[in-house]
Amino acid sequence: MRIHIASGKLLYLFIPGLLLLLPLIASADGQVEIKSSTSISNDGSFTLSWEIPRNSRIELQQAAQQQNIFNTIFTGADSATVITGLPDGEYLYRARLTDASGNLSDWSPTSVITVQHHSISRALSFFLVGAIVFVTTLLLILLGGKASKQGGNF
Repeated sequence: MRIHIASGKLLYLFIPGLLLLLPLIASADGQVEIKSSTSISNDGSFTLSWEIPRNSRIELQQAAQQQNIFNTIFTGADSATVITGLPDGEYLYRARLTDASGNLSDWSPTSVITVQHHSISRALSFFLVGAIVFVTTLLLILLGGKASKQGGNF
């Protein structure tokens, strides 16, 4: 017994089946792009984000510019992470994808973030302005409360 299917009909069955299987057979050959909330951070914190395919994981690495030794700081399926508490300096970031089959993509292009905290004189001036506002507000509350008890204006 011989089964004969016209090649055109076979093609109509094969293409939709292949399209359904593409997400399962796709490898992690695409690179991930790292996006940053800023290129210069004045407080040592910033957000790194990326888009990853479904059923993939990302490995994010960080290196200090002067050392250029990368260490893994995040592995998972999230689409962003917040970096905090960094001292002054330039930091390098790169990432790669791992798909459901364990295939690894190439490393992304390196992103550079500069951490440059406010100078101590600027920080002290912020503190001084805040102290003046606090003392002025406190005096207005105390003097206003005393004047209202006496039934007059201050």
